[in-house]
Amino acid sequence: MKELLCMLTLAAALFPGVSQADASRCYAIRDVDIKNNCLATVKHDKSRCYAIKDRDLKSSCLARVGNDKSRCYSIKNKDQKQQCLAEF
Repeated sequence: MKELLCMLTLAAALFPGVSQADASRCYAIRDVDIKNNCLATVKHDKSRCYAIKDRDLKSSCLARVGNDKSRCYSIKNKDQKQQCLAEF
């Protein structure tokens, strides 16, 4: 799961202009939190981040989609926190 999350985060960072059509790929993801993270990133929709139950993933999503580095500091997992901070 973490590998998929890393790939999604990297893809979002490298291709910020991903079209709405690519959101269809997000709907194929079975894990609800990762699906919402994907949709939030692709659609630049912070409301999707709030639907994420995993606290660290939600903070990471809000940081990225809301362009708010301070959200990274609330992430408990050290690796995820560093990854989040590295995006800014």
